[in-house]
Amino acid sequence: MTEKTALVLVGHGSHRNSGSARPVYDHADEIRSRDAFAEVREAFWKEAPSLRNVLRTVESSVVVVVPVFTSEGYFTEQVLPRELRLTDGWDLDVDKTVHYTNPVGTHESMADVILQRAERVTGDPSVGSGVGLAIVGHGTERNPRSAKATRDHATTIDDGGRFDEVRALFMDQAPYIDDLTDHFESDELVVVPLFIADGYHTQEDIPEDVGLTDDAATGYPTPAEVDGKRVWYSGAVGTEPLLADVVIERARDCLAVETDEAPTGDTDGASGDVKGERSEAAAARDAFLACIREDSPQTWGQLSVAATETDRGRRYELRHVDDRDADLEDLDSHADPTETRDAVRFTDDGEYRPLATAATLPSGWVLSDLDAPDLLRAVGFVYPASIANWYREENGELDVTHFRETAARQTGIYADVGDLDRDALDYAVEACCVDEQCCARREWDATADDEIDVPRGDGAFPCREPCSMFVAAAREFRDIEASESNGTETGEPNETSAANDLEGYRARYRSAKRCGGET
Repeated sequence: MTEKTALVLVGHGSHRNSGSARPVYDHADEIRSRDAFAEVREAFWKEAPSLRNVLRTVESSVVVVVPVFTSEGYFTEQVLPRELRLTDGWDLDVDKTVHYTNPVGTHESMADVILQRAERVTGDPSVGSGVGLAIVGHGTERNPRSAKATRDHATTIDDGGRFDEVRALFMDQAPYIDDLTDHFESDELVVVPLFIADGYHTQEDIPEDVGLTDDAATGYPTPAEVDGKRVWYSGAVGTEPLLADVVIERARDCLAVETDEAPTGDTDGASGDVKGERSEAAAARDAFLACIREDSPQTWGQLSVAATETDRGRRYELRHVDDRDADLEDLDSHADPTETRDAVRFTDDGEYRPLATAATLPSGWVLSDLDAPDLLRAVGFVYPASIANWYREENGELDVTHFRETAARQTGIYADVGDLDRDALDYAVEACCVDEQCCARREWDATADDEIDVPRGDGAFPCREPCSMFVAAAREFRDIEASESNGTETGEPNETSAANDLEGYRARYRSAKRCGGET
């Protein structure tokens, strides 16, 4: 069944932490290498490829979406289904059957991943006797189910009798991780955080809360002595390679369930009329390949795509447009598209690029002698969904979501982003979306009837809706407006501020506002 099915791994992603997406990419690469599914794709809430675009990049008529999250809750039950268009009567924009599963972190096999993590950090495949195990979840008093997976796995492992003691502890609810040693009689403890990626919580908050160090930035030993006990700290469970097996199990368990009901949890749901004809994604890729001429390289954002006819058929080369005339020996040759994917996540100066279409694509590399599938993979890694949206535009079928509509579906800390006034929206677009900042051509406006008077850009492919970076920046700009209107200083920058170019965004916003006020 899975040989004709696509698998989509969905992660949170981050505008400030380049490592947030790393586990999702690693597990997708591993699953892809096993040929367990016809296609394997990644998608993120706060990075590209976005949830709103990923399904249109899939050729298969059947798709399983697995949230790479550790627990049930707000994101897996509201945000992800909404962004994938699986809510509101399954108003999909693609003709596919889509199955949406429970998060990977709630699968019973996660107990094995936690044990593997404990074995790895201690270097002891039989670790357990005389040792206590602490499984650390985030927890929140706002949603009791946030802690359920952590408690369930602790109960399962405790019932197995391998460790002397097993406890579920939390960062934001009782029992708290900062009281670690109070919860155990054992003199040796293993601490395993039930988080997907190693970020601020797992690398700073928890080590400091546990007492491994007073300042995580200076590092800490493993094991460390804490209140007379020896403590091993493993880091995020989601980085454990065994998690790839749990993703596969979650997907296959879902496919084994046959029901006509809409998806709630592990129940399958389907939408769209599955057609036997060639998929839109495949047609888009064929059209893109047809545009690449042998006598003239194609420019695609900041990419240069060239074709050569050989005795093995048509072969392709991919490099930065600035390197179009460079000799091959002067460039860093990438052997695989995944190398390019990993390289382009950072600028030439080594700064994280949270926006894939930012006009900061690093140069100095080349992918050569590519067949068509590898070329398409590489272009998709650099500019996710750009081919699919370009093809829809070429056929007069590009669907555009304007700012006010995008703002209206924001929740949490972004719920008020729609409060950005009309003039401020123009300044925000000028700060973020012109050619100098982004390679995509903006097709969205304030609303369908309210055009933003800022150049759209000359990019080869369209931007069909405000990206997550723009939404985060708009929140920042809204805060600037609020602080200036009441005469207070702007507070500490929000999460976007830590991205490599946020201070540039802020400066450009203020510049656009000054110029707008003078005209």
